[in-house]
Amino acid sequence: ENVIYFAPNANWKADGARFAAYFFNAGSNVWVTLTDADADGIYECGLPVGYEFGDGVIFCRMNPATTANSWDNKWDQTEDLNIPTDGKNMFTVKEGEWNAATGTWSTK
Repeated sequence: ENVIYFAPNANWKADGARFAAYFFNAGSNVWVTLTDADADGIYECGLPVGYEFGDGVIFCRMNPATTANSWDNKWDQTEDLNIPTDGKNMFTVKEGEWNAATGTWSTK
């Protein structure tokens, strides 16, 4: 399974926010909830069926009062990103940023 990871900054962790990823490519788009199963502060998800490295992703800080992933429930988001094809699989949000956040890709 191809997994990508997400490391939110301190701002994004505020107010009990939850996290989701919006995947998009030429054929479709889909929301996926990110989880932190090992409680290490890094969230993850498998790439949805039909998506691969190189496709687009937007990581979102979501309203914790709802479980539905939609633009209406989004508090903040990263810029439009492409999942790297060079083995990097973790995006870290730059400290101090909120909406349209930037960051860096690394390997986990």
